[in-house]
Amino acid sequence: MIGLTPLPEPFDVRKFARTAQGSLRGDFDLAAFEVAPLPRDVLRMLAVLAHLEGATMAHLRNVLVTPTHKDARVTAFLVSWAFEKFWIADALRAVAAAVPGGELSGGIPGAPPRRGRGPVRRAIVGVVQGRSVVGAHLSLGLVDDWVLRAAYERVAAEAASAALSDVVDRILDLKARHTNFFGDEVQRRLSASKPAARLTRRELRRTALPLGSAVLEPADCAFFARFTFDGERGEALAAAIQRDIRKLPGMNERTSRVVRGAITVGSAS
Repeated sequence: MIGLTPLPEPFDVRKFARTAQGSLRGDFDLAAFEVAPLPRDVLRMLAVLAHLEGATMAHLRNVLVTPTHKDARVTAFLVSWAFEKFWIADALRAVAAAVPGGELSGGIPGAPPRRGRGPVRRAIVGVVQGRSVVGAHLSLGLVDDWVLRAAYERVAAEAASAALSDVVDRILDLKARHTNFFGDEVQRRLSASKPAARLTRRELRRTALPLGSAVLEPADCAFFARFTFDGERGEALAAAIQRDIRKLPGMNERTSRVVRGAITVGSAS
């Protein structure tokens, strides 16, 4: 877990939008995966990650009906963030497709979404929550980044594949910009607003993470948690996420131990 990279100046959203990464397929040696196939658990994890990265638009549908859409800087970032995540998902699918039998690796969502707050309800609730909800949404994005980074680190370690390590490194380089934006905004907003910190604690306890996991098959949610956080290496990754959550302004031990839903970091209390 790398935590946050200190920024010498505010995140340049305009530059991020201008340099947002499109298709990654030309950056990788996909033929290498035909010669040295990946373990089936790794293939399944790539399929799950592809779905999670590609589920961003459903998340934005709920976010942008709240006062978050009135913040032009945040909205500009989120649009480019969703664009990059779409192409990350595409790259993961390309890797899986390059492996003989990769299309059978599983991780494809088939279950209907679990009951949750749709856009109409989110819009109504957002009116009550006001601007505090912006800090909460950004905090969810930050913790989501930490959880997904842990998953990518496990994928690279379990695959023991130089070709896949190149893919993961490239993806994590892209996602580091996302983490830096979220981290910079969260530190500033939660430090300045106790209501935002209080709402963030509540949202972290009630939101299924990673974002998008609510429409995964329950078996794939359980697989993600097991693959990422089981064993000594997984426990270390979970502990790092807990420490990072505790360091955020206004967070506490209980919040760091509770990430509600099929994917959990720590245990509920």
